[in-house]
Amino acid sequence: MLSGILTSVLLVLFVGLWVWAWQPRLRKGFEETARLAVDDDVIPPSEKITETEGRTAP
Repeated sequence: MLSGILTSVLLVLFVGLWVWAWQPRLRKGFEETARLAVDDDVIPPSEKITETEGRTAP
């Protein structure tokens, strides 16, 4: 009984994660991330560090 409930919960979690990962609004970010291995010198806009973020306080 308990193993059936656990299996059902894990199946629902898996399907929910799968649906979330295939949302059209997330596609651009996933494509940028996938290109990182190929484009070594290109930094995605979402990962760029601004001038103030890169400095540390003395």
